[in-house]
Amino acid sequence: MEKKIKFPENELATELHALQEELGDVSGKVCDESQSVWIFRLLQGVCPDDWEAIASRHDLRQWLSLPINGDSYPHLKRFQETLEHLAYQTDHDPLTGLANRRAFDRILDVEIERSKRARTPLSLAIFDLDNFKRINDTYGHTKGDEVLAVFAAHLKASTRRYDLAARFGGEEFALIMAGSGLVKAQRLLNRLLDEFRRIEFTIPDGGGTFSVTCSVGLTCYKGTENITDKELIELADGALYEAKGSGKDQVKVSRLSFADNVPNETLVHANEKQFLFGGK
Repeated sequence: MEKKIKFPENELATELHALQEELGDVSGKVCDESQSVWIFRLLQGVCPDDWEAIASRHDLRQWLSLPINGDSYPHLKRFQETLEHLAYQTDHDPLTGLANRRAFDRILDVEIERSKRARTPLSLAIFDLDNFKRINDTYGHTKGDEVLAVFAAHLKASTRRYDLAARFGGEEFALIMAGSGLVKAQRLLNRLLDEFRRIEFTIPDGGGTFSVTCSVGLTCYKGTENITDKELIELADGALYEAKGSGKDQVKVSRLSFADNVPNETLVHANEKQFLFGGK
């Protein structure tokens, strides 16, 4: 019976080819041994014959393989787990478990570039918990941390696997929605806010319950013009400021840069385009 591979073979091949392509620009660079890098990856459950077959099918023979025997495997496995744990800590917020600002900035830059190349929509939302300082002052920081953790869990549970939810800082969060246009993103965010405001938090010492609301600034990019991650964040942040200033507990949409690029022959002026595309 043919042995089953315990990992997604095609995904591995795609990942290795993408890495090779990305490193191709520096492959001809002259450097001494002290400047070289060996890249290791443990493929659990794959024997040497398995790897030979995979390498042949996907043209991966340029990647060296090293069989691991029973004596060395536990040590290498522990080493890999330690590296994975450290990498997780580097990119995740310890309180909420969401991506931190460092990871958010990196992924947003990648998704903007992907949107430019593929001309696919990219939506960015920035959240701010309303009156959060009052929660800390009234019920204590422990209760405030609970509210942050619950909101983070709700945010993560309400989004797709390939969206990126991040703690932006303090009581602010962010959500990168690759492939989502404005209408789809608005629908998701309004549902998320409606569900969150229904959650009840217990007041310490049996004092009843309280609820929390959230304000959101949303912007959308369609890859049709040049924009930086900083500029996209500023658009979403400006919409958040408007949401806070006009009553809170709502989603506001920013000015949309791509709306200005609608062809003039449509005879729709720029301010009308903003209304049509952004509801403003």
